[in-house]
Amino acid sequence: MAATRGMRLRTLLLLAFALLALLPLAVTVPLASRRIEETFARELAARADAAATLGSTELDRLRAEVEQSVSACAADPLTEAVALQLESGLPPAADAMRGVAEGRPLTVLTLRDASGVTRSSAFLPARVGDVEPGLSTVRTGEAPVLVPVEVQNAEGVQLRPALVAARPVEAARGTAILVGGQVLDEAWVSRLARLTAARVELQGPGLAPAAAGTAEGRTVRRALPLGPAELTLGVGSAAVDETRATLLKALVTAGALGLGLALIAGFLFARGITRPVEALTEGVRSVAGGALDTRVPATGSGEVRVLVDAFNRMAEDLGHATRALRAAEQAAAWEGVARSLAHELRNPLTPLQMSLETLLAARKARDGRFEALFVESAPAMLEEVERLRRTIDAFARFARLPAAQLEPLDLTAWTEQALGLAGARPGVALRWEPGPPLAVRADRDQLAQLLHNLLRNAEEAMPSGGQVTVRTRGDADRAVLEVEDTGPGIPADARARVLEPGVTTKASGTGLGLALGARIAQGHGGTLEVDTAPGGGALLRLRIPREAAAGVRLTP
Repeated sequence: MAATRGMRLRTLLLLAFALLALLPLAVTVPLASRRIEETFARELAARADAAATLGSTELDRLRAEVEQSVSACAADPLTEAVALQLESGLPPAADAMRGVAEGRPLTVLTLRDASGVTRSSAFLPARVGDVEPGLSTVRTGEAPVLVPVEVQNAEGVQLRPALVAARPVEAARGTAILVGGQVLDEAWVSRLARLTAARVELQGPGLAPAAAGTAEGRTVRRALPLGPAELTLGVGSAAVDETRATLLKALVTAGALGLGLALIAGFLFARGITRPVEALTEGVRSVAGGALDTRVPATGSGEVRVLVDAFNRMAEDLGHATRALRAAEQAAAWEGVARSLAHELRNPLTPLQMSLETLLAARKARDGRFEALFVESAPAMLEEVERLRRTIDAFARFARLPAAQLEPLDLTAWTEQALGLAGARPGVALRWEPGPPLAVRADRDQLAQLLHNLLRNAEEAMPSGGQVTVRTRGDADRAVLEVEDTGPGIPADARARVLEPGVTTKASGTGLGLALGARIAQGHGGTLEVDTAPGGGALLRLRIPREAAAGVRLTP
């Protein structure tokens, strides 16, 4: 039981340390997790903004490159020659502009007249003589703009966005306009995806879509409107999520490590506190059980050490006082036993003496009534001698009570078995009220003697009949056996001394039955109590310590 209480205290201290360690974790982990979530959300948004900024920068660079390239082509002598040929009324070759486009970063290059009709094309010669809808709307002298143009590729003619600029050819005096630029196709989208590390999508009404790059996980997008098309850049959260998960895992691991260290420190601290407390508790239990020479090792520090030292001094003083009191009680008890024995022996000796004196006087006087007197006195003398024998046997049993031989048993099952062998006299009803299984350590023979005395006292208290009730029950750490009768009960003035040797409320009693029962109870580490039953009869209550039955086979 002491170990159980020590473990309970140790567990409570460990729980307290765990709670103290968990409280900061319970506050900091969610807060840190939210801060990490917010930080990485901002990081993801910043990456998306950076990708959009790179996309805008790339478009600006492309515009500058287109404007520079188209201006250079407009001033190229070959372009001027083609324009002069057009001005003289001679049709230039349909693919005459291919030579101008060679070596320049232009995928669209067309020479058209003032009315917008294509005269020569470096990328789609078949459209010579037609008005190119997208290219015809580009104004000369303005910054490059995005317009839809038809391009030829492996999949056929497709409508794609192109960043183009228009510049007049000075030699032709306004009769020829050069339109050139770059098509934003899959190749350009792939380059932009590699540059921004984002998912790039370019699409618009009627335009062939182009997409490249990946964005795993949650995607944050930024859109760049480009007139007839829209450029979308998406940044995935996969890398951010992985980093966040790694940080959270590290945070949880650190928290778990901190909790483990707190529990280890708590265990060591709790063990340092509970060890002297457990030893002190066990010492208290030992002293309470009668082991007055028990001493607790002087361990611990501070208040615990002071408490241990005080307990040891108290146990030593209590041992001296108890031994002195026990010697005085034994002297007083045996003095009472001697008085009771003298009283019990004197009672039968007086009639024996008188009978013998009468017989001797009649014998001496040779009285003829001697025979009749002898026949009359002999039975009475034998009865008194038998009474003397019973009294001496009772005192001998009281004096020779051996030490209890304790063994594990179930008090409830044992009592039921003992009652099955005990018979009540006619007119007395025996009632059995079993309680739960009660594991105790007891001497079977002494317990049987005690129960027999209690049942006999209860029956003798009801000469006209009645009921004897026997019950068992558990009371805290004690097992209780009660014997209750419906007799007149024990007077209040005699109840305090009825367990002393030689004290009895019966005319023919020796006063040793309950005293012997009290000694048996003490030998079991318990007590025998005298009380009044609810109905007014006597109630005798035996209390002995309960034992843990785990792993022990208890026989009745």
